[in-house]
Amino acid sequence: MFLLNILFILGSLPIVTFGVSAIAAYTVTLKMVEDHDESIVLAYFRAFKANLRQGLILSVAFIVLVAAVILDFILFEIVEGNPIGFLILGFISAGLVFVHFFYVWALAARYQNSLYRHLTNSRSIFIRFFGRSMLCTVFVAFQVWLFFMTDWMLLFIGVFIAPILIISTISAFAMKLFREIEADGGVIHPDDDDEEKDDESQADEH
Repeated sequence: MFLLNILFILGSLPIVTFGVSAIAAYTVTLKMVEDHDESIVLAYFRAFKANLRQGLILSVAFIVLVAAVILDFILFEIVEGNPIGFLILGFISAGLVFVHFFYVWALAARYQNSLYRHLTNSRSIFIRFFGRSMLCTVFVAFQVWLFFMTDWMLLFIGVFIAPILIISTISAFAMKLFREIEADGGVIHPDDDDEEKDDESQADEH
């Protein structure tokens, strides 16, 4: 886990490659959830290379959307009269970004699909399994609070384990949901003899 966390952080350092690194990390953790025995380093770099294009596009989209959400809250603070519309828009936008990206990295890691479909599937899964998605959100929020908002020592430790711990938590929840959807016929099964993600797999719940 420590090694994968270092790989994830290093792969995210250019910022714009955050999405590529996230998809690569999810590729590894999703396989860990299913007890697939494979070299972490090889699996990470293979997934990083395979997902470079879609990871970069998702990264840019995520950065732009997060910046837009932050701008809404900044405008609420600096515009005379603190227009409540900016505050409402900020919360709505934050919620939309959250549900569309919560599962998107795991979906991109496991299935071959269009970026639009990955995003809409993330939203659909979050809404369909709202209770479990919110429970996962609580676990993730607790980990963020524990490692980054409580103590300097935990902050130091969190740098080395928290990112991949959060990814692993979401992966554990996501894999159960993916398997349930696949069992219902909502997702085409990935080929277990090859990589979890292949050219014939797609995550289309519609």
